Amino acid sequence: MKESLVELVDVILKHIQEQPDRARSESGIRTWLAGQGYKKRDIDAALKLVGARMVPRYEVAQYSQPGPVRALVEIEFHKMNAEARDALVRLEYYGLISPQERETILDQVIQFDGRVGLDELDFLLSWLVCGYRDFESQQTIYSVMEGQTDTFH
Repeated sequence: MKESLVELVDVILKHIQEQPDRARSESGIRTWLAGQGYKKRDIDAALKLVGARMVPRYEVAQYSQPGPVRALVEIEFHKMNAEARDALVRLEYYGLISPQERETILDQVIQFDGRVGLDELDFLLSWLVCGYRDFESQQTIYSVMEGQTDTFH
């Protein structure tokens, strides 16, 4: 049975969270996932997305604190409908967009006439983020944005 990329990322993150002492090296995660029956291509793609969380245990203490999270200002909140806000949060939560990309998207949201929904967010993502990403990353972004659990890759 072929797992989706989003599900595989969830499996990796859950494994890291459950076993923080044992599951920090990329080679250890690769070995564990291969033992679970995942394909090398899927493992490579998932680890590319999770890469920032793959730091040695001794570095975790100094880097584990998340950076400051900026809440949406009133105009950003009201310019986006609930679906678009949720999609943007999911993309950042999964590490598919950086905080800088999120800020760029929010800057453009303010420029839109009317409210921004999923279609407008899709346009902004394709224009600002996906232009320099590979096809698999683009598909993962769009799938997560739309709340799909099955991902084409």
